[in-house]
Amino acid sequence: MKKLLLLFLVLLAMVGCGDRIERPYVTDDNDTIRREFLITDSRIGHLRRGMSASSLRKAYGEQYVKQLQMRRNTETDTVAKPQEYYVYDKNNHLLFIAETSNKDLQSDEIDLVTIKDPRFRTTKNIGVGSSISDIKNAYRNLDVVQDDNIIAVYIPSVDGYLRINPKFITGYNPNFIADIPIDSVSNNTKPLSFTISWYKHDEGILSSGFWKELMRKALVWMIMELPMILVIIALFVILLRSQKYIIQRVRKIAINRATKDQSVDTHEALKRIDTLAGIVHGVGKILLWTIFLLILLSKININIGPILASAGIVGLAVGFGAQELVRDFISGFFILLEDQLRTGDYAIINGTTGLVEHIELRTITLRDLSGVVHIFQNGKIDTLSNMTKEWSAIVLEIGVAYKENIDYVMEVMKEVGKEMRKDPEFGKFMLDDVEVLGLDDFGDSAIMIKATIKTKPMHQWRIKREYLRLLKIAFDTKGIEIPFPHLSLYTGEATKPMPIKMVKDEEKTDVQEG
Repeated sequence: MKKLLLLFLVLLAMVGCGDRIERPYVTDDNDTIRREFLITDSRIGHLRRGMSASSLRKAYGEQYVKQLQMRRNTETDTVAKPQEYYVYDKNNHLLFIAETSNKDLQSDEIDLVTIKDPRFRTTKNIGVGSSISDIKNAYRNLDVVQDDNIIAVYIPSVDGYLRINPKFITGYNPNFIADIPIDSVSNNTKPLSFTISWYKHDEGILSSGFWKELMRKALVWMIMELPMILVIIALFVILLRSQKYIIQRVRKIAINRATKDQSVDTHEALKRIDTLAGIVHGVGKILLWTIFLLILLSKININIGPILASAGIVGLAVGFGAQELVRDFISGFFILLEDQLRTGDYAIINGTTGLVEHIELRTITLRDLSGVVHIFQNGKIDTLSNMTKEWSAIVLEIGVAYKENIDYVMEVMKEVGKEMRKDPEFGKFMLDDVEVLGLDDFGDSAIMIKATIKTKPMHQWRIKREYLRLLKIAFDTKGIEIPFPHLSLYTGEATKPMPIKMVKDEEKTDVQEG
């Protein structure tokens, strides 16, 4: 945990201080160029190569970017025109004009930028206000290119074009398309504009330009985006660990409070706390993973808008097509809300008895005494009987012979219950003395006395077995007969039935006259 926290702080410092620790660009005249006005082959101020129009608004502010609505003549123009974005500073001064691709009109990626502000400079201090003499001194072997009556000085290092006025070119002929010597341009001439071209070149995968551009983009991504992605991953891991720690901490606090409160059953409170903690932990993990994936997709330039819209449509379709699934979740929510069942309860669900191992919003997992696991959909639970909710009880039907004194037998049953409640091992699980309800039925060979014992949850069967053991010893000691089945046989000439007792001695049966 400490290592992850240290890594998070280091990465945060790297990202937060990235702009401050970078060395400033210095010209030959020792004139420092401010970063927001720097022109390189991969960036123009805050605008980076490959940036979309939406990212441009984020970089300079929505209020400072104005889009020019390019109208087209529907009779002559068959395709849409590229979009232009005018970027201003806080003083409403035009900085540059960014234009989207004219090759892939479906994309909003900026690939042509026209610099208007003379403060924008290359690493060699060249910008709109520079003269041809300054440009020739900063760069060697320059070309003056001509395209559709547009004359520009091309700077390969930034893939930029400095447009100049043809009237300052000696011997310029507009009808002759050819490269113009730089020396034919007057040294005092200043360019009209500075256009940076970021067009995608149609180069094959085997060309050197393709791999150079790929390496450049990869390097820019590693410098600009990778640290933030690492920070997001580190933050996500920390949040996962923190969520688990917080839930465990809250669970311990809740258990401690339940233990100190004498009016609360600790065992019951523990089951409910464990059930709610498991649900909260599962839902929290789903939310964290969803947020993390959405942020990660946005950082690798994947538009999550269509994903969210698709998720909404898919959710609507699932809502109509998977009504059973929705019913399961709603039923599971109300089971938890109403505290009908908890993890660790012993319950009967749709006629199946077992121990509740897991409760989720969609299903409940039950394990019976044979070890068989039963899984029930919450929406298909018709009957649910919780045998261990707050307290439990056992119902006993004790049979004694007809000749016994009923009142005496009931007193013996009560005395056995009182002695058992004094026992340190079993008494702590009994919530009250044995309640003898009285004579309940006349059987074939015995009279039935009904009694109940109120116990703590999950201990009723243990208390029942021990009580029956002690009751048998007491009946034997006091001579109270626990009857066995009787049969009456009739002979041909006898006028009275001859009752007999059936006694089972291992595999031999003796018949005795009554």
